[in-house]
Amino acid sequence: MSDMSGLLEVQRLDNVLDQLRYKHEHLPERAELESLAADRTKLNAAAKRTEEQRAELQRREREFENEANDLEEKASRLEAKLYDGSVTSPKEATALGEEIKHLKERQGMLEEQGIELLVEMDPLNEQMVRAEAARGEMEAKQGALEAALAADEADLEGGIESAVSERAAAAATVPADSVELYEKMRITYGPDAVVEFDAGKGGGCPVAMSAVELDRWKHLPSGTAEPCVDCGRMVIKLD
Repeated sequence: MSDMSGLLEVQRLDNVLDQLRYKHEHLPERAELESLAADRTKLNAAAKRTEEQRAELQRREREFENEANDLEEKASRLEAKLYDGSVTSPKEATALGEEIKHLKERQGMLEEQGIELLVEMDPLNEQMVRAEAARGEMEAKQGALEAALAADEADLEGGIESAVSERAAAAATVPADSVELYEKMRITYGPDAVVEFDAGKGGGCPVAMSAVELDRWKHLPSGTAEPCVDCGRMVIKLD
């Protein structure tokens, strides 16, 4: 491989490296993981709201239950007093009976309200079950994506490492000042800063050479490397 043909190889490998690095930065699994993370954030926020609603219903249901238990105990104490012989006045007995009836009615109302709250909690419980199932599915999907991402990254990183090594070997065959010039030209001209002279394709440049310039290049010796007078790229003649 001649010195100047080595520069074409350097350019080819730089183009390969650009492609590999772009793929590495834009692996689809990475975008999917970001989307999954966003979905998981939404799911957690919704689950938190549901849990807060359920917790509030549970709190109220416990209050009803505790109050109903207190009323039941109070009614039981009054019933015991009513029948233990300590109440001898018919008027007092009637008053106790009315109070016991009132307490039991109030207890029944509280128990019904508690049941209503339990019924209201049912759809929230179902939502929490579904949220937990969705969270499990997301965790499984995340694990699979992370494994696939790691495998793809390792594959591309291996390709990049190999291409970097090959580029270094190719660059070693080219004068350092030529490599430096090429690297500066690459900033302006991108992936085709250096082109091989091709008489059948207008000189090989994106901008076709004039007939006079094309004829001049046909008569130049192999190994010539000059900037194109029309587009400014480095043209290399290899044969």
